[in-house]
Amino acid sequence: MSKEEKKNILIYSFSGLLLISLIAFAGIKNNGREIEDVKVEILDQEGIFFTDQLEVVDLMTDKSADYVVGVEMGDIDPKTLEERVETNPFVKDAQVYRDLKGNLQVKVEQSKPIARLFIDGKKDRYIDEDGRVLPINAKHTARVPLMETEFEFIWERNLNESKFGKQVFELLTFIEKDEFWKAQIAHVIIKKDGEIELYPQVTKQVVEFGKPEDLERKFSKLMTFYKEILPKKGWNTYDRVNLKFENQIICE
Repeated sequence: MSKEEKKNILIYSFSGLLLISLIAFAGIKNNGREIEDVKVEILDQEGIFFTDQLEVVDLMTDKSADYVVGVEMGDIDPKTLEERVETNPFVKDAQVYRDLKGNLQVKVEQSKPIARLFIDGKKDRYIDEDGRVLPINAKHTARVPLMETEFEFIWERNLNESKFGKQVFELLTFIEKDEFWKAQIAHVIIKKDGEIELYPQVTKQVVEFGKPEDLERKFSKLMTFYKEILPKKGWNTYDRVNLKFENQIICE
């Protein structure tokens, strides 16, 4: 190895050590800095907010029992603060980190309801986009289809706890992701035998959907009913439309 190569290695090694030292010093200095403010960003879910900045800060500070502002950054545990915020059932995910300006940044992702569950004699519940069963929130009411069951509700935390629940969740998700059906379907009833009835927002026909399966085929038939049959026969001609039978649309 030549003297020039040895010289370059020494220079690079010294530069690396100097850079590591500077980073470590900056980290130590930053850890000793006090939190000046808390900045909360609630990611927009179509303008619907099931929590707010005051509630998030209240959860982070354990109802003001554990202060954040004025505390040195090195004494803050972001993971603990995230877990506190996520105790709100409508908080899907929370990210807490410290910035270089001395602020504590909090980003909150909300759960998104896709149906409101009506249980006779009990408090309503929401079903969110992950199938979770959530309480009703006093801060905001989501405009989602109403779902009702003719049997005792069997899912405690998530529709995906059972095979049938997964099918119901797939049906709700299908409706939620299609702009037309999301606007058209107002009410979903699960009968005692597990069959589904859909009640539209605009037209008056009860849709006998059958079991929550073959979703693409059944909704395709329902679209044919709306586009080809009703315009010719009249929008109020039929009271019921049955999609349960393959390759048939039965109108009554």
